[in-house]
Amino acid sequence: MSKTTAASVESALPAALNGFKEQAAQVKEAHRASRQSIQDDPMMSDLGKRGKLDMLKIETRAKLDGIKAEQEAFVKNLRAQVEKEFRGNQPADADSVLLRRDAADRARKIIDHREAMEVLQDAIANGDASMAHAIGIRARNSVWEAVAEAYQAAHPQTADAATALSYVEANTSGAAYNMANNITFSDPNV
Repeated sequence: MSKTTAASVESALPAALNGFKEQAAQVKEAHRASRQSIQDDPMMSDLGKRGKLDMLKIETRAKLDGIKAEQEAFVKNLRAQVEKEFRGNQPADADSVLLRRDAADRARKIIDHREAMEVLQDAIANGDASMAHAIGIRARNSVWEAVAEAYQAAHPQTADAATALSYVEANTSGAAYNMANNITFSDPNV
């Protein structure tokens, strides 16, 4: 897997999301054309038309749900890839896993950015990479910008991944994204 950069994410994510929207628009247009064809068929009874229209609606809904599932999988995989790069290579031996888990537990108990900054500075000064990383993750998730920037300054190799992750999160969550998805994957207008 190649390294994901902020620039590659900023170009690939909108293109992929637009691709999913275009697929949904094509499905809706095909639905509209098929619906019109069924309604214009003079050889079919009203009951037959109703049955075909109901089946068309079910098929269209299934196609739209499939495209939405593909989009969700794409976003989930992209986020996971960027988060993995943000975390970096971490040893998988039992001691290292326990150290990371303990550091994450201690970081979750921090309730404000001042305390987080103090603990981060101590971790950096003492060479405690596990604790520093746990605080960096906590700061990013809690939107403690000063703490996150201090972590990135101490670990510049994470800056690009952090920027990419912020871009992914900003463009794949929130009210605007949810509204766009609701519109894109809604039933076709009849």
